[in-house]
Amino acid sequence: MLSKDGVLYGAGVLVAPAGHGVHVLTCAHVVAAALGLPGPGRQTGMEGPGGLLPDGGLLVDLPGRAWSAVVRLVPGGWFPPPPLDRVVPGQELADCGDLAVLAPHGDSPRLRPQEAPLPLAECGPADERRVAIIGYPRGSPAGLIATARVTGRGGPCPEWVQLDGVRMTGAVVERGFSGAAVWDPAIRRVIGLVTAAAKDRTVKVAWMLPMEAAARLWPPLSGALRAPAPRPCSPPSMEESYELAEALLDVPQIGHDSGRLLRRQLPAAVRRNVPDHPWPRQQLQAVVQACAEQPGGCAALRAAVDGLGGGSAPAAAALAVLARVCCSDGEAPGEPR
Repeated sequence: MLSKDGVLYGAGVLVAPAGHGVHVLTCAHVVAAALGLPGPGRQTGMEGPGGLLPDGGLLVDLPGRAWSAVVRLVPGGWFPPPPLDRVVPGQELADCGDLAVLAPHGDSPRLRPQEAPLPLAECGPADERRVAIIGYPRGSPAGLIATARVTGRGGPCPEWVQLDGVRMTGAVVERGFSGAAVWDPAIRRVIGLVTAAAKDRTVKVAWMLPMEAAARLWPPLSGALRAPAPRPCSPPSMEESYELAEALLDVPQIGHDSGRLLRRQLPAAVRRNVPDHPWPRQQLQAVVQACAEQPGGCAALRAAVDGLGGGSAPAAAALAVLARVCCSDGEAPGEPR
């Protein structure tokens, strides 16, 4: 999202609800900042269905794709941000989602197939899943990637969902990430829109507006939300179990006691099906097989490795192997992959 003089203020998400054409979702505070609107909430003159943006004041650009467009505010598409630094007694916050719905002017260039909007889905329960976010802080016009875990609802707005950073190093959600898509790699869908981040960057806490909340604010969006189809899969082969066991042994927090602590992190329904083995590799292979055979077992293993590994490189490598060889949430074990 750019001001008319090309200054970068944040990100946005291309969407195409059926029958409504291409639109852009971003944060209301990004739009207000790009236009230099006054006021602590930058809401002056823009509240209610009659609020309009000055024509020609805001640009949308796809980095490196040779496509940009002047955008306008859609009537009924403005939902101001909640107060971040103060509490107003008795104020209703349900509609303060920090959302702006924009549409390109009619003479904007057409999007090519490779620039089509990403698929969208509801966020659903905050279940500690890992997500990826591409933001555009100053000095990074091509974007930086941050990773986070979906933690729970709360923060400045009742509709928002908290995102906790998972890496000790690397990008954190900061200024320039507002309006960015929150991508769930497990279901290959955008599940939310980044709205705010804690001022203290060492805290690594941010928030997003989940897509189902955005659809409640702007109902046409509901037609673009698609639940991912369950993907059948088969349990990992003996070779894949061996590969995953090797990767798990490389994680210091798991290998130091031959996976016993990892085993204790699993649900009882999975844990009791893990036989004891004197050799570390066979013990971890047994853990993998038990998780693959139980509904939800692979998701439980994924959460346990993520929690014990603390975002380390060996843990990330083990999670990558696990994602490749083990069923994801919603997949049916025992069927052909």
